[in-house]
Amino acid sequence: MVLNQQDSDMIFDDSTSKVFNEVVITTIPEARNDDLPHSLDVTRGGAVEASSYGDNNIDGFLQRHGIGVRSIERVFVPTKVAQENSLGTTISAEYDEDEHQKGFSRSYKIVFESDIYVERLCDELKKSNVIEDASPNFLSKICKTPNDSLYVNQWGPKIIDSEEAWDIETGHDDVVIAILDSGVDLNHKDLKSKLLPGYDFVNGSQYGWDNDYGLYTAIGDYRTRDNNPSDENGHGTHCAGVAAAVSNNQTGITGMCWGGKILPVRVMYKIKFTRYKDFYNGIGSSTDIAQGIKYAADQNADVISMSLGGSQFPPPAQQKAVKYAYDKGVCLIAANGNNGTSQASYPAAFDQTLAVGAVDHNKNRANFSQYGSSFGKFVMAPGVDIVSTYLNNQYVKMSGTSMATPHVAGLAALIISVAKRNKKTPSVEDVYSIIRDTATKQPGQTETFYGQGLVNAKAALEAAKKKFCS
Repeated sequence: MVLNQQDSDMIFDDSTSKVFNEVVITTIPEARNDDLPHSLDVTRGGAVEASSYGDNNIDGFLQRHGIGVRSIERVFVPTKVAQENSLGTTISAEYDEDEHQKGFSRSYKIVFESDIYVERLCDELKKSNVIEDASPNFLSKICKTPNDSLYVNQWGPKIIDSEEAWDIETGHDDVVIAILDSGVDLNHKDLKSKLLPGYDFVNGSQYGWDNDYGLYTAIGDYRTRDNNPSDENGHGTHCAGVAAAVSNNQTGITGMCWGGKILPVRVMYKIKFTRYKDFYNGIGSSTDIAQGIKYAADQNADVISMSLGGSQFPPPAQQKAVKYAYDKGVCLIAANGNNGTSQASYPAAFDQTLAVGAVDHNKNRANFSQYGSSFGKFVMAPGVDIVSTYLNNQYVKMSGTSMATPHVAGLAALIISVAKRNKKTPSVEDVYSIIRDTATKQPGQTETFYGQGLVNAKAALEAAKKKFCS
């Protein structure tokens, strides 16, 4: 079997965007190697990069097939480290027993010296009796549909009855929304007073492949993990504003959740497509996104807003992280995607997330918004010509399920705020059920295309008040 790629015209053997030369494995408990560092150990100089696993079942297999290993590292940061907020220091692999049981301490990213047929390699690795799972390091894309027409009004909050909802709740001071995206402009006048210290988990590749647009080149900060989650793309800044911009301050825009804090978690980086002039986007690997999800949960975020996706198959690392956050009581809101089909997109298609599609000014499904049963009981929110914060204190409009998602993330934070004011702790399903059950169906729109309906902020907060104020 040929696993190394020799012909550049045959690099990709399926239709899924992924990193050329990386796989993600989870070993059985007995094969766990506690001597291997995780990525932040190496990044901060606390450990030497490993080039072998230390188990002949794995190392021997790779050697027999002539596959050179550049590095092997753990995917996840231990909970203890995240809670102590010591990501900028030397880190040891101090995982607790729960993390061992759930596989966080046994998940490894292997980077090879050259490009390989990762799917074929994963199929072979799964045959090993010491490997629980093996998958490519799938790539997710920022869900943005660019639109450059002028836009001067925030129609989104109005169409979902937010003005009436704000009479009930504008946001508890202690609620935290994590924006898992391309980072946030840390100096934007309409955001900076609400920002918590976040983290940059991006550890990308300079070159890669996107199945919609072809080869791309990374731009800016795509390698250095640190505690500076600054946005170089603008997408994360835009989403942060929709969810929770500083509000009622006579400046800029109004966010869905006026109170609380924003936790910026950078997992996406800027890229330029080779075949198109002046066409940029954002991209990030499933492992970086998974680390960001777990980090946000360990930082006690109430809501994680994920305006990203792309993989039509469930990345195992993301699945672990999503379930971990869900089990900790974190609401995960994710974008359906923008290719206008019924194709699944993860993380939105995970059972533990609330998936979000986009509507236009007339409450019709936007033609780019993905749909279908793979997203479970998804909801709809405003996602066309949405004005929000942007880089360098600017405001621009964008379209996409990316813009719909932070509307719902902000609404989830408002529901949680109602509970907090009444000394209650809502479950994730409490929040999801309130949003779904109060969503409004539109005439002629079927559940396949429109899910549970268009979210209604007023009805949702009325339901929350009834549930948590008794």
